[in-house]
Order: sequence, then C-alpha cells, then structure tokens
Amino acid sequence: MNEIRIALQPKQRLFSETIERIPITFFGGAKGGGKSYGLRNIMLLRRLKYRRSAGAIFRRTYPELEANHIRPLFQAYPQLREFWNESKKLLSLPNQSTLQFCHCNNEDDVDIYQGREFHDLGIDEAGQWTENMFRRLHGSNRSSIAGIKPRSMLTGNPGGVGHGWLKRLFIERRFNDRENADDYCFIQALVDDNKALMDNDPEYVRRLEAEPNEALRKAYRYGDWEIFAGQFFQEISRDIHFIQPFTIPEHWNRFGGYDFGFNHPAAFGWFANDEDGNVYLYREFIKAGLRVDQFAKEINKFDDTKKLSRICAGHDCWTKKNILRDEALPPTIAEEFLRHNIYLEKAAIDRIQGAAQLRSYLAWQGRPNSKPRLYIFNTCPMTFDTISRMINDPDRPEDVLKVDATEGDPFSGDDAYDMIRYAMMSRPMLTYAPKVYHPYGSPEWVKETEEKHVQAAVEQVKRDKDLKENKVEYGSWRNPKSDKPDWFKW
Repeated sequence: MNEIRIALQPKQRLFSETIERIPITFFGGAKGGGKSYGLRNIMLLRRLKYRRSAGAIFRRTYPELEANHIRPLFQAYPQLREFWNESKKLLSLPNQSTLQFCHCNNEDDVDIYQGREFHDLGIDEAGQWTENMFRRLHGSNRSSIAGIKPRSMLTGNPGGVGHGWLKRLFIERRFNDRENADDYCFIQALVDDNKALMDNDPEYVRRLEAEPNEALRKAYRYGDWEIFAGQFFQEISRDIHFIQPFTIPEHWNRFGGYDFGFNHPAAFGWFANDEDGNVYLYREFIKAGLRVDQFAKEINKFDDTKKLSRICAGHDCWTKKNILRDEALPPTIAEEFLRHNIYLEKAAIDRIQGAAQLRSYLAWQGRPNSKPRLYIFNTCPMTFDTISRMINDPDRPEDVLKVDATEGDPFSGDDAYDMIRYAMMSRPMLTYAPKVYHPYGSPEWVKETEEKHVQAAVEQVKRDKDLKENKVEYGSWRNPKSDKPDWFKW
C-alpha cells in the first residue's frame, strides 16, 4: 500500500488527542467546522496506528453515509480501493484493521449490530440519534485486545431529536448515578476553525450570517445550544422568559397544571397571573417514582396549593391505575387527589391547539414593549429546559414531537411541557386590582370622596348639555325626533 498522508487542522488534532484520553468525545457546534472530515480521517489514522483494530462510522441513512464519507474517502485516497468490500461496506487494511460504514434507517436497526465488537464507534450527526439508539450501539463499543481501549466519537450540530441528551451530557454536564463525568468531553467546532473551507469558500460565513431567523443564525454560525434548527418554540429566550423570583401578590389569580407519571416523572406547576393577563410559573414539582397519594402529600406541603382556583390535568387521571394507595380497589388518580382535598379538572388536551396557545404566550417579538405574556421563575429550570428542547413533529408540523423519558435521564421526556400546556389551555382569568377601603374621616377617605363628587358633577353637566341640545331625553319613553312615543312604533 502506498504511503498515506493525512492532514488535520488544529481543532481536529485536538479532537484526535482527546479521543486517546477520554472514552466518549463529542466534536460539535456550528456548521462548516470540519467535523465529518475530522471523524473520517481520525478513524482511518487509528486503524493504521492500532493493528487488528475495528472501527465503524454510523449515519442514519446510506445516502448520507455514501455522500459524506465513502465517496470523500476514495476521492482523497484512491489507493484504498483495493481493500474495499462493496457489499459489506468494509475497508480491510493490510495490518488486519477494519473500518466499516454503517447506517440505521430505523431505531430498531441498531439491533443488527448487537454482539459486535467495535473498538472505535463513530456517530456522525449524533443529533439525529435518540439517546436510546446511542446507548444500545455503545454496548458494542468494547475491546478484548490488549493495548486497544474502546473509544466513542460523536459529531453534530445543535438541533434534532438528540439535542436534549447531547446538551445534557456535553454542554450542561448533568449526569445520573450510572454516568461518570470523566468519560465525557466536548470540543466546540466553529467554521472559523476550518481554514480549508475559509480559504476555498470565503463567502460561506456570509451565507451563514444571512440566515434571517436569528435563532437559526446563532445555531448555524456559533453552535448556540440554547436555540437550534427544528426547535418548536423558537420564541423562548433565557434572557427574556427566565426571570428572578418575586413575591406573588395575594390578590393575583393562581391556578395549576398536572401531568401524571410514575416510571417517568409526574409534573405539577403553580401559576399566577397579574392584572394585565401575564402568566408566571412560580414553582414546579417534578419527580418520578411517587404514588399518587405520596405526590399529593408533597404538593400539599405548600400552603398556597389550596389557593389554586383550578388545576387542569390530563385525561389519564380519570382512568383506573394500580399504583395508588395499597388498597384492594384503587380509585382513579383524580379521586385519589380529591382524598387529599385537591380537585382536578379535565384539561383541554388538543396538542396542536395547546402548542399554539403556549407559543402565543411566549411570543415577544412584535408585541407591545417587546414583552411576552408568560414568564418562568428561574427556580423552575426543568420546565424551562423542557420547553426549550421541544422539536417539531415531522408527521404533524404544527405539533410538538412526543418525547418519552429515557432510562438514563428520567427528565428527558416532555412531562413538564404537557403540564404547562394543560395549564395554559385553561384560559387563565384576569386578575383585578383589590378594592382598597379607607377608614371613615381619614385623609384618604376625604380625598376619595371629593374625587367622587367632582366626577359626579362633571357627568351631570354633560347630561344637562346633551338634554339641552336635544341629543337624548332622560327619564322619558319619547324619541326626541318623533312626536310619537317609542312603543307606538312597536
């Protein structure tokens, strides 16, 4: 085999060096960062470096795999053609190392690779993969050869069905009890790091910055993980909607929303709205593994629960469940809540209308003073994060894609979104300013009485003027423009 020269740019070399040290490395961020090139060439380098090693590069579909990896590989290194097995999509090198190119059109396709041993597992565009798919594939990332450590390498941009778990692990670095923080590393990719692209196509950055949608522009240009392509509620902003808590005035209307869960979290939210109709989510309680009676006791620990004017819940609260109290015949969830003096109402559960309602409350661009009608206290991070990562349903563009929590992260589902959707569909009532009564004879009472007398006098003058100009005839059945009474014409 002729000598192969592989050139890596600085950020790609950092990716390669990190892979040597860290079990799972994510090279992600903006478009044009050289991520796919880096993944493919690092995979090849490692096959040449580690004798008898096996690597695999995955994409969701074969056309993506062929266009982004197989064709560019042989364009760069045509001498590798003699080691290529077209039917198996397998490159077998003289040092007994192999590099296979794989795809999974459907989630269950990952089962095809169960039992395989991949020393290096590469997933390109990991945002297109669910966490469940990644975990199942990751079970094949192992090594029985001394001196070869298993490594997983991911690439991707913000957005897609995998946005939530990638953000949790690599951006927010939130880990559950079975995950080790030292196993994960993130390397930010920017188009500015890709000197080859910048030299060959200097207008590429201008095209990215020409994106009219500010949210997408930030995601494409700078790899912003707060707002991304495919995000359903692109109106939501941490700077605008996520606010510091304040004391809720006693006279404000309060209401609640509830989404049932046991194996996945149950979600309860406390809401209030002001005199202008603005709504505030001021408390959340989201927890899995609690029976309904236990959950009800937890939310009853807050005194203002009894002040909620209504609590809207999903219709599954009126079906029989077997995880309530330890009694022979369990009541419905709603009945169990009622035993704890919490009355649930059936929510309006239409998903498309609910999504539209929430979007209208989040909207702030083009509104008076550029302010939304929904705010979330920063003591409710789970609800804010859940809304932020909801994506479009490809089969129903006007709906949010239904997302179930994964075993690794019970808070990765859409439970908090359903809770706030139920609450916002309850048609929150306006709050009226409380009536203030001043003690008789006090300076405030005197001032208020004088103002009432002045207003009454102004209104009397206006009535007298209208009567004199024959605009209206007070206290009479007669039409001023007719000599016959009104009842005569009837």
